[in-house]
Amino acid sequence: MKHLLPLLLLSLAVAPLGAAPQSKPLPLESILKAAAKIDALLEEELAAKGLEPLPIVADDVFVRRAYVAIAGRIPTAQEAARFLENGSADKRQRLIEELVASPGYDSAAFNYFADLLRLQTNHEQYGLGWHVWLRKSLNQDKPWDRMVNEMLSAEGHSVNNPAAGYYLRDRNMLLDNVSNTVQVFLGHQIGCAQCHDHPFDKWTQMEYYELAAFSGGLSWRSQESRDAVNSVVNHMKASHPGMNAAAKDRSSPKARQRARQKQTAVLARKASGSLRNLFRDFSKNEISEFPKGVVKLPDDYQYEDGDPGEVIPPATLFGPKIGDVAPEERRRAFADWVTSPENPYFTKVIANRLWDRTFGHGLVDPLDDWSGNSKTAHPKVLEYLEFAMKAVKYRTRDFDRILFHSRLFQREVSPKEATPGTEYAFVGPQLRRLKAEELYDSLTVLAFGNTDDNINTTLEEKWNEHRKKILNILDYSPKELIAAGELATKAEKERRDFQDKSRNLRFAIQKASKAGNSKEVAKLRREETALRSAYRDRRETMMSSVPDRYTGRNAKARINMRASEHPTPFRGDHLVRQFGGSDRNIPESAHTSASVPQALTLLNGQIANSAENRKSKVFEALSEITSAESRLDYLFLAFFASKPTEAEKEQFLPLASNREDIFTLARAMLTSNRFLFVQ
Repeated sequence: MKHLLPLLLLSLAVAPLGAAPQSKPLPLESILKAAAKIDALLEEELAAKGLEPLPIVADDVFVRRAYVAIAGRIPTAQEAARFLENGSADKRQRLIEELVASPGYDSAAFNYFADLLRLQTNHEQYGLGWHVWLRKSLNQDKPWDRMVNEMLSAEGHSVNNPAAGYYLRDRNMLLDNVSNTVQVFLGHQIGCAQCHDHPFDKWTQMEYYELAAFSGGLSWRSQESRDAVNSVVNHMKASHPGMNAAAKDRSSPKARQRARQKQTAVLARKASGSLRNLFRDFSKNEISEFPKGVVKLPDDYQYEDGDPGEVIPPATLFGPKIGDVAPEERRRAFADWVTSPENPYFTKVIANRLWDRTFGHGLVDPLDDWSGNSKTAHPKVLEYLEFAMKAVKYRTRDFDRILFHSRLFQREVSPKEATPGTEYAFVGPQLRRLKAEELYDSLTVLAFGNTDDNINTTLEEKWNEHRKKILNILDYSPKELIAAGELATKAEKERRDFQDKSRNLRFAIQKASKAGNSKEVAKLRREETALRSAYRDRRETMMSSVPDRYTGRNAKARINMRASEHPTPFRGDHLVRQFGGSDRNIPESAHTSASVPQALTLLNGQIANSAENRKSKVFEALSEITSAESRLDYLFLAFFASKPTEAEKEQFLPLASNREDIFTLARAMLTSNRFLFVQ
């Protein structure tokens, strides 16, 4: 790759690793050179196979593709018209640069990486913090290697280190976390080796446990709460008469020591009990490093290279070998190994994932099942992508710019569908359906216009409120901790009492309803409302200093906000989930498979109806247009980012002439493949 140095390495002004993230994008000239090199290598390899790249698409196809791929939504009618009417020779380059720097790109990038990392906003308290941290990291162009390193080496309470969410996501499931880590960041599925030597790959169970040993000291417990309890115990000991009596005991020194130990244990139990409700969720939201922790082979280990229960020292799977590591440095060493530019897979895997995201199929496929036998139809392109990712210092926004500025991004979609798990010659991108979040955001565009700037500030506000409470608790004196513990205990009792009373009222309402006693039902419902109101008022007072259990629950987004502004994953009955949105249980579990409920949702669903009803932005604009031809033009721009052809005008102008029929036309357009697919 020495011949590439003049092209990229010398032309890209990048910050050194460890420096603050770059605030300015890389020069467009450097991006265009890199994109041109990709096209040259690709076309060279296609020619060697006797293939030719497909033609460049027309402006109307390009503008819709660019908005969906880069900003995660279709353009508004005004945005589409502005581009189509622009006569500048460089308007495609300018549009790409505009979109990559927009909030829409940030939104689409968050959806992608949150799915990859299995982020769940409402999971315990840490989930909201991890959500906010990931969104900020992407918005600020934090390099991918730095983000991954921060997550893999994270330690402490999530309020101080939200990146700990990566480990907290798999609380008490170390071996599963190791499997996910290797799959997501290194593109290998080694999960089978957790229980036995891999049947289809070279990985052994011993190697799996050697890799897991890097996290042998990982402890899902709260050192912060333990320290707070100890401070309360010491405070109690200083004034407790039992301790004074133990100190004055005239018996032997051993007897006095035993008496003090016994009394200390009593006080520790008392302190733990009084603070239990205050600190009950700390261990679910904090990780600690326990240097004495080790990983042992399972009791049923059956191979000759180790004995059941044997302590295993850490060792890497491939790439740079790590020697002796101090116990307290194991996870940091592991994070450095995973994210090292010398790691043979880390760079290639993220470059291949982003290629797949842009063009619909990986250069290596499957994306997360690399092996020594993995093949690609374009090895020179993959080699160059690895180099380019290192040259841009793992800034995914700049890497995406290279892909978007390629000629490949502007080519017609291939008429041949790529078979999963096989090589694909990139004569053009793959035809694909709108992803679930892209569909949701596109419907939002039709209903409300461009909503990219509508940010759900309550996400960060709720997280900051939670952080303030936790940090205040950690700064309390022993006396304040005792008082807060009493308040937390009272709040827990109130919560349980409310749940019991509320449950009893619901049962009574059901019973009265079945008996047909409408007066009793009305009376009980009033009681239920009064109970909820009274509890809400008391709870606000008590919870002013006691942290909420699920911080993301009340950070709901408004209907005119994009999918990325909502806590995730969405409910199972939500449009995003119905169209394949991830449940965040396994990496990249989102899909675009079709189903009957999807068709029904587009025909009858509330979200879809908001896009083509009379109060939407589209029909608000149509109501002001008097010409049938102009009305049809606007409708086509809004849904398809194009003007109707002469044949389409002849077919649809009669519908556009009638203000009622145009709703029928809009519904047909909304459910059409032309709307649902990215050409």
